[in-house]
Amino acid sequence: MSIKVLIGTGDQEIAGALRASLAELADFEVIGVERTSADVLAIVTSENDLDVVLIDEEIGPQPAPDLARDIAMRRPHGAVVLLSGRVDEEALTRALEAGARGVVARRPSLEELQSRITAAAEWSRGMRRWIGSGPAEPLGGRRGKVIAFAGAKGGTGATTLAVQMALAASTARRTVCLVDMDLQSGDIPSYLDMVHRRSIVDLAGVAHEITGPMLADALFVHQDGPHVLLAPAEGERAEDVSSIATRQILGALRSRYDVVIVDCGSFMTEGSVSAIEIADRVVLTVTPDLPCLRAAKRMVHLWGRLQIRKDDEITPVLTKLNRSSEIQPDFAARILGLTPAKATIPPSFKALERAINNGTLSKVDDDKFRKAVIQLGTELGAVSPTGDGSSIQTKAEAR
Repeated sequence: MSIKVLIGTGDQEIAGALRASLAELADFEVIGVERTSADVLAIVTSENDLDVVLIDEEIGPQPAPDLARDIAMRRPHGAVVLLSGRVDEEALTRALEAGARGVVARRPSLEELQSRITAAAEWSRGMRRWIGSGPAEPLGGRRGKVIAFAGAKGGTGATTLAVQMALAASTARRTVCLVDMDLQSGDIPSYLDMVHRRSIVDLAGVAHEITGPMLADALFVHQDGPHVLLAPAEGERAEDVSSIATRQILGALRSRYDVVIVDCGSFMTEGSVSAIEIADRVVLTVTPDLPCLRAAKRMVHLWGRLQIRKDDEITPVLTKLNRSSEIQPDFAARILGLTPAKATIPPSFKALERAINNGTLSKVDDDKFRKAVIQLGTELGAVSPTGDGSSIQTKAEAR
């Protein structure tokens, strides 16, 4: 299992150098870079699998030693390593007095960085086993799978596929939460024929202390199984959902559900970018036409430049594809430079139009479409490998 590292520094040059160094080392994963002490503390209290926090001594507004003490109080098994301009006995003494596990130069060698972080991570994991998971761990040790769906551009079926995946996983008797992170134009309510007065914005302000009753009040329980967390009705309120709030909300949901399906839409906001960054799987929906494939390639390159997601961590899915399509998966793979999902989603215009207009997406009258969704769900780990298309049909017919 890879060692998960959080970097806390306001110096973007140092942050970039550390990211690059850790990328060269096997079994290390940078889960994020935060610029302020408050942001670091927020992630520490919400990220369950964090092993080591690298804190720049020049971070602010809270001094680095005080921040290290706060982390030690809130997460006793968390390991902090301070980044210092001078590594000597005095710096080490200050670090140990603050509860840190060591000191490393702000521009360390690969060997020094690997040695310090590995030692700190081993201590953290040992303490975790010794004292138990603590309050920061998921309830009952549970950790669900987060799957993010994003569209290369509008009209590729990202929302339809996200909703269908949530329904399929529910039919397979998994606990599922569907999150609408298309914050400016989310339209899941019209897909599922639902009205709810709460949205993700209601959780953003209390994201650092989400409780079960808060979630129960914010979530809509759909009759077909999934619990749904909606985007705000007012698109301008997308700005209220910050990166930190997104991480905390998805962390709370991950600890309570087997599968969390996130519809990120095709327009990137701070919240949707964070969802894509922390998801276990990222699905990029693409239609078999050159404009969409080029848009997908631009999106992938954008995520790479922002260091949100590596290319090999993205799963393109071809939607609206049939045997007569001029562009087939092999050609799409060459254009994208990525390996698409084995499952492809056939066009089902009439059946989907009827189901969407009636708010009955669980009853799409198209066997090929339903079986393709099940196949993709199995590939992504959202649906049990033993699931098949008939399970959705049986459940729908039972109603």
